[in-house]
Amino acid sequence: MAEEMIFTEEEKENQIEMLLNTVNSLVEEKLKNAKWNEKIRKISFNINLIIPDVGSVHLKLEKDGKYETGKGKLDDPIMEITTSLEGFFNFSSRQMSTFSAVFLGKLKIKGKRHFLTLSNVGNVLRIISEKDLKK
Repeated sequence: MAEEMIFTEEEKENQIEMLLNTVNSLVEEKLKNAKWNEKIRKISFNINLIIPDVGSVHLKLEKDGKYETGKGKLDDPIMEITTSLEGFFNFSSRQMSTFSAVFLGKLKIKGKRHFLTLSNVGNVLRIISEKDLKK
C-alpha cells in the first residue's frame, strides 16, 4: 500500500505555484502557436485541478482566447481533475496518453465526461507535440 505523503504548508504552496505556473505556460504556448490559437479560440470551459491534501487551482477559458487561472476551486466547473503533481506533469508532458492517465487512475475525472470535452481539456493541458510544432 502506498504511503501517504504529508507536506508542510510551504511545500503545499510550492506545489500549487508549480501547477499554476504550468497551466499558465500551457495555455500561453497554445495562444502563441498559430494553429493552436485558432483551435483554442473555438472552445470554452471551466475546470478545477485538485491535488489531494495540497490544494487546487482553476482554469477558465473563453472562446475569444481570454483565460483566467487562480488558486482555489470554481463553483461552476464543467470538470474536476484530481491528480498528484507528478501525475499531472506526466500527463501534460505527453509521457502518458489521456486514455492511459484516466484508465490507470492517474487523472480522476468528475463532471462532464463527454469525449469532446475531455479531448478539448486534455489538448489545452498538454504540451504541443513535436510533430505539431514542425507543421
